Amino acid sequence: MRETDPKRSSKSKMPWFFSSKEGISGDVLPPWTPLRVEWKTNSADVYPWGRKYTLGPTIFPSKILSKDRSILSRPIQVVARVEGEEVQWEGTPISLEEETPSRVAFFQKAVSDTLFLSARTEVEYDGMIRIDWKIEPRRRTSLDELTFEMALKREHARYLYHFPGGWGTAYNAGALPEEGFVDGFRPFIWLGDEERGLAWFSESDKNWYNKDGENVTEIIPEGDNVVLRLRLVSVPLELSPGGKVSEDEKMVPLEEGPLGGLAYTFGFQATPVKPVTKDVWDYRIFHISQKTFGVKTRLNVPEWALDRLAELGVKTIAFHEHWTDVEAYFDTAYGEDLKRLVKACHERGIQLLLYFGFLISDLAPEWPLLGEECVVLPKGGYTPYNYPPQPIQNAYRVCYKSVWQDAVVAGIARLIDEYGIDGVYLDGTEYPWPCSNRAHGCGYIRPDGSVASTYPIFAVRNLMRRIYTVVKKRRPEGQINVHNSTCMTIPTLEWATSYWDGEQFGSIEPGPHALEVLPLDAFRTEFMGHQWGVPAEFLCYDRPFTWQEAYAFTLLHDILIRSSNLDERLELESQLWRLNDEFGRKEALWLPYWKNAEYVTVKPTGAYTSLYWHPKNGVLAVISNLTGQKTRVEVKFNLDKLNLSGKEISGQDALTGESIKVRDGKVQLVLPSMGWRLVWLKH
Repeated sequence: MRETDPKRSSKSKMPWFFSSKEGISGDVLPPWTPLRVEWKTNSADVYPWGRKYTLGPTIFPSKILSKDRSILSRPIQVVARVEGEEVQWEGTPISLEEETPSRVAFFQKAVSDTLFLSARTEVEYDGMIRIDWKIEPRRRTSLDELTFEMALKREHARYLYHFPGGWGTAYNAGALPEEGFVDGFRPFIWLGDEERGLAWFSESDKNWYNKDGENVTEIIPEGDNVVLRLRLVSVPLELSPGGKVSEDEKMVPLEEGPLGGLAYTFGFQATPVKPVTKDVWDYRIFHISQKTFGVKTRLNVPEWALDRLAELGVKTIAFHEHWTDVEAYFDTAYGEDLKRLVKACHERGIQLLLYFGFLISDLAPEWPLLGEECVVLPKGGYTPYNYPPQPIQNAYRVCYKSVWQDAVVAGIARLIDEYGIDGVYLDGTEYPWPCSNRAHGCGYIRPDGSVASTYPIFAVRNLMRRIYTVVKKRRPEGQINVHNSTCMTIPTLEWATSYWDGEQFGSIEPGPHALEVLPLDAFRTEFMGHQWGVPAEFLCYDRPFTWQEAYAFTLLHDILIRSSNLDERLELESQLWRLNDEFGRKEALWLPYWKNAEYVTVKPTGAYTSLYWHPKNGVLAVISNLTGQKTRVEVKFNLDKLNLSGKEISGQDALTGESIKVRDGKVQLVLPSMGWRLVWLKH
């Protein structure tokens, strides 16, 4: 490790990165565009990229459009019942606080005979809305119920994602059940279709007063609508203008007398969040882990290996944590080796991304001074963390609401400046771990005196935005690749240039059919990327399905599987990259299996095909057998719809070049269970 500047770290002085301003900027960064605002008498239309939010006359959005479709079926509202009567709100004009290309902020109020409703609203250029709102009494009264309601058009709320998820399952992603969904507090909820959606999120259930904390979130289909109801208050509360008010970190026990008001912070964000100008088919990422070339190799990747990677078309290397001895740290004892590797990669047209993660190590020089302040509580991690070639150490989950946010952002900036790296590979860094560490501002005190955890979504969002800013201002073509398995909190993940998801299934023993573990509706919800605006890539550990089998469902969704060894996996991925170029995938119209019935039919049930339709180069068909057994798959192409009628058509396996018979627009293939082929119809 380099000699340490005395200003950087000592027990008597704060570390060098303390209060760093790296990555803090009001600039609008590509591919987003500046906000546009149209002011009206009692409302405002705010236009982030690809979306439109109508805010006012009450405090929540009344209309939301994404990709030119209206998502809401009625204005978002808070329903209050006082003394047995539903409150009727009357909105007041918006009071502007700030309007810049990157942010607009304003105040709103709504009143009734008994209550005040007030809010400060911010809309950021990425389309994230933050509303800090509170409800206060105009006179002493009883608040019987307080319910938040967000109603979406059912056609745009077919899928549900809620966070947090669980290891070994996709239970929190998939088609919304016909009977709906009922649960306790969930900090992040997304409802959408294959192209768009709407997220609601909140860091905390503070000031949620309910008898049954397990049934406070309801998502219920109602006719043509899907309604999200959050039961904030379902037990009567005495409110009084002179009553006690909950402080920032503490709730007021009901027995202490009437409350003076209730405060909440909600976030909203329509998806997709940004245009996808590059995806993983362009980035062509290869992963170097400790096992790829052996633990002794460290950063000394053989020249022949780099030559072979370049020959196969690799354009990005994501380098795992062993570039430094200290887990997820921003300094290294192998600086000269790192410089050589960066130079060697750049000579071959390859970008190099370095690992950062979700842990803080007790080997970090700053640990004695800052460690306990920065960890997630309840404390967890790896004790010991034994991951050769790194030395044995203890590594704990870190909360990025702490000063460690400054450390990581400033450290990444310094690495780019000193070594010329092209970005970062972030392992779970965007995950807002539930945390009760009051030393850095997480958690709140319940009425019974216990400490509840909070989810630091806004702090982690700030971290990710700063990292994006640091990378993109220094390397406009740089990357922020995120390994996010189980976490699709879009306010944090959106700052990734691509994400890598799927590790949660790697601990499942082989045996179950792939679709029992990961149903297609779950894949469309979490793992596809299109409706999120962040390109996706799949992670497969050959359990419970092999990587060959996984391609049977990933390619149906336009998704690749990342390689980490110079073997047949990378050879196949290289073929797919070359096919992408030869066929002209980016210029083709993608017709996935769930919306191509007028173009193609497939037999039997359980077999699927997705199409790429190129105006000049014909049709590329992904044909997969997901029936669970070996079967003959028949694919019937509608030649008229595909503009192939009357033309001489030839078929071939797009990877092997083998001729495939096409008769009257039909192709028949015998495929094993989880088998697949890429068939190119040429004319």
